[in-house]
This record gives sequence, C-alpha cells and structure tokens, in this order.
Amino acid sequence: MCGARRGEIPPLRICDIYPAYIVFAREQITVKKFNDVSEYCKIVDHTKTYKNRYFARYDQLNDFLDRLIEVHDSYYPKSIYLFPANNENGIISNNTVYNYYRRVCKKLGIKICRDEIKGTHSFRRNAITDVINASDGNIVLASSLFGNSPQIAQKNYYTGIDMNLAVATLNKRVLH
Repeated sequence: MCGARRGEIPPLRICDIYPAYIVFAREQITVKKFNDVSEYCKIVDHTKTYKNRYFARYDQLNDFLDRLIEVHDSYYPKSIYLFPANNENGIISNNTVYNYYRRVCKKLGIKICRDEIKGTHSFRRNAITDVINASDGNIVLASSLFGNSPQIAQKNYYTGIDMNLAVATLNKRVLH
C-alpha cells in the first residue's frame, strides 16, 4: 500500500503513524552468519538512504491502518510496534514479510521467477510507476514518497507507461 522496503515494515511503531502521513525512520537489517554467530535481525535508527521518509496517508491506507490498529490493540496492547511478535526484537522479521508476500503471490496464482516477478521490489516498482503515471510524470514526488533519488527512480523503477497517454499520443499521429 505504500511501497515500503521490506526492512522498513517490521520496525514501524504506533508513534510513526500521524493523521496525515507515516514516517519511515528505521529499518530492520539481517546480519549474516559469521563464525559462530548465527544470522539475526537488528533494528537500526535509519532507513536505507539514511533519510526519514514521509508517506502521505490516503483512503485505502487509512482503512487498513484502522483495522490493523484495532487488531493490534486487541492482541498486543502493550507493544509499541505495529507488527509485533513474540521474539527477541519484539517484531516480525524481514523473512516474515517476504514469506507473506510469497504466500499472497501463490494464492493469487502469481509465479515468482527471475524473468517476471523477482520479489517484493516488483510491487514497490509498480507502486512507484503508478504514482509517476498518475502525477503526469512527477518523478520528484514519487521519489520523495518512496525514498529514492529521482535518478534512481528514473533508472530502476519507472518501468511502465500510461496507457491512456500512449493511446492519445498514437491517435494524434498520422498513420500512413
């Protein structure tokens, strides 16, 4: 719903939810296995780009947050996190986010493979492209919402085209 990186979802706190926006200010990273220390998740006080990101709340997201907070308050009323879990960090892991994504794709009949859908970034890429298209190509707006530089958004995420604009453009040209 907000094209978050999968590491930005677990550490979201109730206090990160404001009436007009959500603040992404932390991320959960996976620390790889090293010597005798097994792989573990760690919350860091920054995002991938080391900049806080403010994502505007909209109707569908507000409806989801209302339901989520109601469930949260029923089952985890003492947790400060939106996605709590009974583990050492007190939150779900990056792997939980990815496994949920895989189950949703499987249920919808979407095949995850290298040539088509590569992972959670496929939905992120679509969300960024949708915002760019809906805003008449405003890459700066999309970059601000999703935490990328305009150059990165142009290079890596803007993969779709506005089909209505394409049809209108094609209808304007003279076909011989």
